[in-house]
Amino acid sequence: MNRPIGRSRLVRPLYRMALVMLLAILGACATAPRGSAPESNYIPDANYYLLMAEIAVQRKVWFTAAEQYLNAAEQSDDPELAQRAAEFAADFGYDTFALSAALRWLELEPDRRIAQEQAGRLYLRNHDAGRAFEHFSAALGADASDEAYLALDADLADEDNAAGVTEIFKQFARQSPDSAGLQAALARAALRSGDSDLALHAARRFAWANPEAYEPQLLVARARMAVGDDLGALALLERLRGESTPVAVELEYIRLLSASGRTSRALAHLAQLARTYGAQPDFVRMHALISLAAQHLDAAEQSFRQLLAAGSDMHECFYYLGRIAVIRGALTEGAGYFLRVRSGPYLIPAQIGATLAYQRRGDREAALDSLAAFAQRYPRHAMALEPTRAQLLFDLGRTGEALAAMRALLMVQPNAVAALLGYGGMLDLLGDRKGALAVMERAVALAPMNPDALNALGYTLTNRTRRHDDAYRLIRTALELAPDSAPILDSMGWVLFRLGRREEALGFLELALAQMADPEIAAHLAEALWGTGERDRARDLLDRFAVLHPDDEALAATRERLRR
Repeated sequence: MNRPIGRSRLVRPLYRMALVMLLAILGACATAPRGSAPESNYIPDANYYLLMAEIAVQRKVWFTAAEQYLNAAEQSDDPELAQRAAEFAADFGYDTFALSAALRWLELEPDRRIAQEQAGRLYLRNHDAGRAFEHFSAALGADASDEAYLALDADLADEDNAAGVTEIFKQFARQSPDSAGLQAALARAALRSGDSDLALHAARRFAWANPEAYEPQLLVARARMAVGDDLGALALLERLRGESTPVAVELEYIRLLSASGRTSRALAHLAQLARTYGAQPDFVRMHALISLAAQHLDAAEQSFRQLLAAGSDMHECFYYLGRIAVIRGALTEGAGYFLRVRSGPYLIPAQIGATLAYQRRGDREAALDSLAAFAQRYPRHAMALEPTRAQLLFDLGRTGEALAAMRALLMVQPNAVAALLGYGGMLDLLGDRKGALAVMERAVALAPMNPDALNALGYTLTNRTRRHDDAYRLIRTALELAPDSAPILDSMGWVLFRLGRREEALGFLELALAQMADPEIAAHLAEALWGTGERDRARDLLDRFAVLHPDDEALAATRERLRR
């Protein structure tokens, strides 16, 4: 019999205070179990906590509901109650409660596959890939099929911890190296996490086991593109193409042409495909995405509107129409499109897009109101937007509220890398260098292959310390993982400038500014230009961005200092 792995009970020192506050709020509605109010020596049982949880749900006090469901589960031997506690807390993003409830569930039902999967997913979100693997291994059993590995990969595809998912499949592959489905799952996970060499190795093993199938060859082509072998990837697909080639192969060929910068060829092949098979929604969608990537905004908008008129992928269309509007500077129109996204994978990105549009319009209060309305309408997704809300509060000068929001988030998601980085950034701007570095170092320790974490720590070390060699190593790794990231290119240029390698710095900073017209990047490039003797270019750059961003304090400070 499988036994639960790693039991840890949650310590909640604020529990009694929260319970008293809940009773005070609910008043006469909150009666004790069996109709009597608890006396001073009353020891609450599972029924009491369950009642408190249900009342909290009715009142939409979600945090308290999750806490009380967990209390009920820990007092009960009913596995269904533990399951309810685990799933409720996980749905609302209260990961600490969810993990404790899942482990209680496993105490009661150690052979329940769904309980093992729940614990595995929660350990994955805590960046503990070792324990996550143990639980997923227990869930799949000793004789897992190819289909089971592929299903697990599909289930974990949207998890933020892509490197952790890759590590889990690497451990599975050590145990079952001959499983073709496992090699496919490993290749896909490695592509998502940026481990291109591993992806190519696993994809080739998948292809060797299925030499006549198309899908393994498509995966090999994607992996070859990821390692930088554009010509090899395209040549492979060209060999596959023929009179009876499946449409999926043709679409992948077109996608890789676009990804390699061959936009005209991609659109020409897509037009030929449409002439052969008719204007299918998949072709129109591909045309829209290729056009948008190439900044052909009119063509992209026309295709997305065509899809929208046909009732196809409506929420995706609203999201991309919002992005197009924002790129054009039509911020109110863009926010309107974003807010029409009501479900699916674009729901949270669209809300973030609306928030950023309001910010760029100079209306942070409207952005806060939009986030509050979103949290009311979609309470299960509210925690995902807490870092965005906290940053808005911070930008408005409400630093106490912002820090409190981040601390509350980290209480229930202590290993959330994005939250740690946001909190560390706030501490840095408030002058707490030691605290900021400690938080960012924790983020890197949790996710050593996360380019955002590596970049944040490297950039802070560049700005706040003399540890420029350490900063350079961190940023170099981040750039290897995300070579097209404008913020990371900027960080690389800035640390090279601080290291005295000014000519090298210019190339990275110019590339970063070409990709993202950000005032901070402009200030860094101006510094580098000034340092290499190109003072007129530096002044012109600063003057141009001062007109576009008159309220940017860092830009203004750089401009004033260099004009002295």
